[in-house]
Amino acid sequence: MVPITEAINSGLWLYCEYEGYNEIIKFRIKINSFRKLNLSEIDNPDKIEMLDSDANLMLMEVDVVNLVKETKNSDKLVGNLILTDQDEFNFPIFSDVHLCWGSNFAKKSRLNRFFSEQLIPKIKTKGSLIFQLPDDDDAVYTIGVKNNGIVQEV
Repeated sequence: MVPITEAINSGLWLYCEYEGYNEIIKFRIKINSFRKLNLSEIDNPDKIEMLDSDANLMLMEVDVVNLVKETKNSDKLVGNLILTDQDEFNFPIFSDVHLCWGSNFAKKSRLNRFFSEQLIPKIKTKGSLIFQLPDDDDAVYTIGVKNNGIVQEV
């Protein structure tokens, strides 16, 4: 796993691979930024479902390249990313229809690009991902892939 701040500061691409349903899923990701999201940035934040009151929403802006030889749904690629904190707790991508698809914020921040959209092989796609994380300013997060997937610097 690679620390988020290190990935941002270095500007390096990360190679990700995991075993999907009868296939190996491969992609590259570059993390451009990672910041706390203020609910006032989102239109109609009351429409966000399953948002815990003690949680922070963190926005991660990324570039992704599909390395599978055919077009894949974005959820098959980036949907299996997780963040792990220094205590080894895992946090999946937060997915909400209003926040990630229906809101104006989803379009402006490009959250909608990785919400069930097709990614063509070998073409860089810009978008954002959202994570619901504990309110812990001292937390150090690394990025990984579910089910013992591989994440390594390229």
